[in-house]
Amino acid sequence: MANFTYIPTLLTSVQSHNAPRNGDRIMQGWVDSPNQRGTIDIIWSCVTTLAICCWVMLHLNVPAKTDTHWTLFLRRARWLMFALLSPELVMLFACGQWASAQRSVADMHSLGYRNWTMIHAFYADMGGFLLHSPDYISFPITAKQVHYLVRQRYLPVPNITKEEIWDKSKADMFAKIIAGFQAAWLVAQVIARGIKHLSVTLLELSTVALITCTGAALFFWFNKPLNVETPTNLKLEFSIAEILAQAGDTAEAPFQDTPMDFIEGKLYTSSQMPFASYWGVQERPLPRIPNDRDSRLHNLRIILIVAIPTASFSLLHLIGWNFEFPTREEQMMWRWTCISMGIILGIGCFAEAISIVLDGYTTSALTNLGGYKLQWPSNLLFFIPGFLYMSARLIVIVEIVISLRLLPSGCFEVVQWSQLLPHF
Repeated sequence: MANFTYIPTLLTSVQSHNAPRNGDRIMQGWVDSPNQRGTIDIIWSCVTTLAICCWVMLHLNVPAKTDTHWTLFLRRARWLMFALLSPELVMLFACGQWASAQRSVADMHSLGYRNWTMIHAFYADMGGFLLHSPDYISFPITAKQVHYLVRQRYLPVPNITKEEIWDKSKADMFAKIIAGFQAAWLVAQVIARGIKHLSVTLLELSTVALITCTGAALFFWFNKPLNVETPTNLKLEFSIAEILAQAGDTAEAPFQDTPMDFIEGKLYTSSQMPFASYWGVQERPLPRIPNDRDSRLHNLRIILIVAIPTASFSLLHLIGWNFEFPTREEQMMWRWTCISMGIILGIGCFAEAISIVLDGYTTSALTNLGGYKLQWPSNLLFFIPGFLYMSARLIVIVEIVISLRLLPSGCFEVVQWSQLLPHF
């Protein structure tokens, strides 16, 4: 026969277990999160900062009429990859375009066209003006080519205001503000961790270094319209043949990009690189201006301006000299790789600067320097350091990723911001 004597005891035990204890009756207000962060928190904050900054930084040129959405997506994805792997390279392109725009404004103002602004110059250099002639298919012209055609009275000054150009731009100021706050927050975190003697990861350090290049690129591209999809048509009353004939011997050589190449002279551009047939635009004349079209830096001041963020990018990596690494070998690899990056960049800037100084601060030195870059096999003097630098950069990226497998415990502590604020 079943024994039911334990049932009251069992019910009493359950009730006493579910009954609120003295500690459960205590009401609490705001409770802070634990003073810890996980590896995924570190990765997430850095990756989101990198993605937002690189996305906002890129100001690509006007696409060709025949470009599909898939083509535009792949092009932007490729440049995002470039921005992550070598942000200083993208910054150099931005600086070159900025220098070209400044020169264009000065040239147009010298002709008396005071309404020509940096926005107009950037718009022209990004392929915003499409030239139509009676005897040739349409092709984009640069700011320097606009200046030549206007000066020679082949073309009137484009009748478009900077407000109309900016209206074509899809610049998202809200996205830039978000990127600015995100970048500022990460930089503040790293600085605060240094003040409190808390460990910083290589990923955070590299992200701060990249922010210096993206910030510089955004400065150079501040007046460049963003994501313009359709160019402005310019109708030429003269034939291209007439313009070339009037130009004389300088226009007799076969063109690389468009029939107006003789105006530019020799340019160090992607279309003249040996690998251009793989990455670049193969149609001639070009239906769009390539994003990697590089205007040479024209004076020592520009060289020095671009050297500051470039040097900062390498020097910031050297802060990790005494960081704790999973192994001693990885620490030594990091040190030597960062030193190599700095030396290669220094040699490049020094060569560019010396070429100007030796030629009396004129542009002809850079013209000569550009000439050797266009010749085989002497242009190996340019490609070999570039290859070595990219190899070093890849080693740095690999070490950043694998270092996350084993981090100092101090990396997971969270900064107590209240202790950093002045107080009584």
